[in-house]
Amino acid sequence: MLRFALRACIVLFAVLGIEVAAADNARAPKPPVADVKPKIFEEHGRQRVDNYYWLKERENRDVLAYLRAENAYANARLRPLKPAIAKIHSQMRSHLGDSILGAPFVENGYLYWGGFEKGAEYRVIRRRKNHPQAAAEVVLDVPKIARGHRQFILANWVVSPDGKSVAYAVDFSGGNAHRVYVRSIASGKIIDQSIDGVAEDLVFSADGKFLFYHGAEEGRDGRSRVWRHAIGADPANDKMMYEETDDTFGLKLRLSKSRRFVLLEADHQQTTEVRFLRTNDPAGEFKLIEPRQAGVRYYVDHVGDRFYILTNLGAADFRVVAAPDSAPEAAGWTTLIAETRGRYIESFLVFDTFIAIEENHDAVRSVRVLRLADRKMIPVPRSMEIGVASLSRPPNRDPTASKLRFVFESPLQPRTVYEFDVETGALARLLQQAPGERFLPNQYAVERVDATAPDGERIPITIVYRKDMRKPGGNPTLVYGYGAYGSSVDPDFLVSWYALINSGFVFAIAHVRGGRELGQRWYDGGRLLAKKNTFTDFIAATEALIALGYADRKNVFARGASAGGLLMGAIANMRPDLYAGIVAEVPFVDAITSMSDPAVPLTTFEYKEWGNPAIKEEYDYILAYSPYDNVSAQDYPAMLVTAGIHDRQVDYSEAAKWVARLRATKTDRNELLFLTDMESGHSGLSGRLRWLEQRAMVIAWLIGHVR
Repeated sequence: MLRFALRACIVLFAVLGIEVAAADNARAPKPPVADVKPKIFEEHGRQRVDNYYWLKERENRDVLAYLRAENAYANARLRPLKPAIAKIHSQMRSHLGDSILGAPFVENGYLYWGGFEKGAEYRVIRRRKNHPQAAAEVVLDVPKIARGHRQFILANWVVSPDGKSVAYAVDFSGGNAHRVYVRSIASGKIIDQSIDGVAEDLVFSADGKFLFYHGAEEGRDGRSRVWRHAIGADPANDKMMYEETDDTFGLKLRLSKSRRFVLLEADHQQTTEVRFLRTNDPAGEFKLIEPRQAGVRYYVDHVGDRFYILTNLGAADFRVVAAPDSAPEAAGWTTLIAETRGRYIESFLVFDTFIAIEENHDAVRSVRVLRLADRKMIPVPRSMEIGVASLSRPPNRDPTASKLRFVFESPLQPRTVYEFDVETGALARLLQQAPGERFLPNQYAVERVDATAPDGERIPITIVYRKDMRKPGGNPTLVYGYGAYGSSVDPDFLVSWYALINSGFVFAIAHVRGGRELGQRWYDGGRLLAKKNTFTDFIAATEALIALGYADRKNVFARGASAGGLLMGAIANMRPDLYAGIVAEVPFVDAITSMSDPAVPLTTFEYKEWGNPAIKEEYDYILAYSPYDNVSAQDYPAMLVTAGIHDRQVDYSEAAKWVARLRATKTDRNELLFLTDMESGHSGLSGRLRWLEQRAMVIAWLIGHVR
């Protein structure tokens, strides 16, 4: 199998100018074999046997030895591809450019911006007073403070109201537990570093003397607490300001745009509840806006004397309402932007004179603006139909602004920052990500086609390929999917995938149910007792790509990560014959065991996504598709599986158990590789460039398995 893969690798790598060494005639290493140690679960009057449950014992020396043996085996199998991986990695780095400057934004009288210097993994954050003659100063020299740390994720940073200090949260393991630092901007001296093991949300009080934070997703006692910390004091004396006793809810903290309120959101995916505290009254109590109601979500900001609220109350695809801050209850909500079915309002921004909304629709994203003076809705121009307009970056933090900054990108257009004048309708391009010297948009095509699901639903597919490499009989094709949490897979700029496309691959995004590409109904059609639609949608998309002549039937590959890894595990069990190879990164594949354990982080929070195994109907449904539990004695495609030892979202053991069971059960001799990063968590290696190492490896592996 290895020599066969290398022959295909040599042919396709010629397109990239890569030389591949001949295979070593030495005998290939044998894969590790995990010990069988049956654990019996008694559930709903039946027994379920888990032979590899012991792999969850991360402190067990035998477990660590097994993970290292899998890594050694995978690295030995990948060794012939190392020159190709290095070449692809170099090409991807060139697409990112050497020096990247972020678009500046105004906040509290300062102009902030960040940039990556040549070859830097992290950016330097700078600012100046908001007038042209002001001198620049460094807010955070992230490359400097990250020095010496293998993992360093700057999860959040906020500047004190007086502008003198910056608080920031750092994750050193990838496990989403953060240490909080407070640093003097003028001197660079650390003022406080006593808070550890918490979430990344941070808000200063109006006087800058206190910092509000909350506990990380502990999963230990099902509670989450908000604390008030006096800067420089012992955190043992911190005051608990709020406690969430329902372990199905998680907490988020942020500062309102008016800077007058700390906003506390309790979130249970399908239900939210928001409280507020005046920043000038840090000893006060959080007051409730509207009590939680099952299935009702609302998100809040504040400008002037009003709360602005994005809600699904009476509007499945959301509407925007307003209420005076003296009486914010739902009874007084006034609709400003009504719901449009099929156009899901993903987010909103409020200003003194207008409101901007970001909408998911037709498997793209658009931005519209409501001008408050005349209540006129204005569509914001887009440079091409298939693409993504987003309000998430750069920040729009100045409520007095009359111009909106947003990002647009597509598979053929790198990330571009625009400024839209709400009064005149003028659109100005401020900044564009450098796509690298080799990227010529007219060499590529982007198309949209549909597949028909078994229930008749039409599934959108976005396709990207090089025009001069299309083959009459179809090309090697990578189909990507996610389909969970209402998270849409956007047709954005494929900066790290052009090395694959340039080798002759078609890159396809299957916009399966479980995301919100076509509104809330698209999400509801792929969760809970409709979850199997996600899998059959993906299979239908794959079959359509073959039937339409885009994909070579013998060379179709699939990739998914996290919840998308669940999708990969399901299609591997259901239709292994369709795929030449599957890549599953940090995959959520042991669904029934994880969802049955309320001590696992996120489990209780996600009952409305996957179901609650304590309910027999939901237990039976999850068990029927759980990839680990449905591995069978059949031929599987070649597979590449990854995990992170510090992953708190999807435990490394899910992938480890799945691979162990596959090795013991499958009937083929196709390659099965399992790599556990012993230093990272769910998001992989930190830094702007280091994550490309794994992407380059995945691309080389895919090319190497073309038949």
